[in-house]
Amino acid sequence: MDPAGFIPFMLGLLGITLVAAFLAPMARDGKLARNAAIGIKTRHTLASDEAWLAGHRKAASLMAAASWAGWAMLAGAAILCVLGQFGFAFATTGAGYLAVITLLMISAAKANRAAQGV
Repeated sequence: MDPAGFIPFMLGLLGITLVAAFLAPMARDGKLARNAAIGIKTRHTLASDEAWLAGHRKAASLMAAASWAGWAMLAGAAILCVLGQFGFAFATTGAGYLAVITLLMISAAKANRAAQGV
């Protein structure tokens, strides 16, 4: 497998990992104001500023876990690339997507439930 073919695949994982890493502390600390650009947008989290903050605070730990999973898989894929194991690096990157997206979806569900209670 040609490594140049899956570098964009790895960069995509890097992108969602960076977003999760950026959002998690802001959500945890209540510094992510309700906005139209970024955050967990459901009918319930968008209902009010209080619902938005409650939902994001509840989801922050899973967002952080998603970022750590992404970093770990990217590091593993990079090591595999250095070792010339490009097929395994591709698979590791795919597993990273699965882990990060799953954790972000669970965090969104958790945020939505928390926002409903406000």
